[in-house]
Amino acid sequence: MRTKFALLLISSLSISTYVNAQNNLVTIADANVNIKKLVDARINFNKTLIKSREIQTLNLPKSKYIFNQAGSHTVDIEGLSFKIENKKIVAIADIPLSKVALNIINERLMVLDKMQFAYSESSNFEYLSGEKDRRVAFNNDRHFFSVLKSLKSTIAEINDLVKSNIDQVSIENELAKWKQPHIDWQFFSQIVVKETQFQLGK
Repeated sequence: MRTKFALLLISSLSISTYVNAQNNLVTIADANVNIKKLVDARINFNKTLIKSREIQTLNLPKSKYIFNQAGSHTVDIEGLSFKIENKKIVAIADIPLSKVALNIINERLMVLDKMQFAYSESSNFEYLSGEKDRRVAFNNDRHFFSVLKSLKSTIAEINDLVKSNIDQVSIENELAKWKQPHIDWQFFSQIVVKETQFQLGK
């Protein structure tokens, strides 16, 4: 089971190419994406799957990044408006933040965003590959929901912090106290390796 799961993780960033080529199911950029939509789409798919007991691949939830998108655009999510430039959060509207604070926020949110996307891709790939044992996909879904919950709570923390009327230095100090998110770092390291290999192969 672990070996099989590890192989899926290693190939997680390659899945996008495969899925697009075969079924055009993955949409990477979407300025209107939000956490609730991602959660609801996966829950509704699972409900239909449990009820019908048939895998309807055409109805698989599309894997979508929230922040990790190319180009310049704004993402409005959980009450905050994030300005994105080339896959990096460069500002939060109406909130003066130092580069140090933005870097800390960017690092945390990008990690979680990449993970929720990869878990969604892994689940979809499991169904597309004709896997009859759905436990792997359901396990990916469990992690997917957990990461989105962490992402939502992180944004809530940012919201509370910036509304507390403290100065930028104090905000930096509070952000510096953040503990690492409770995630599978082995999973994330494999995402980074695959991402690096892709960039070097361009």
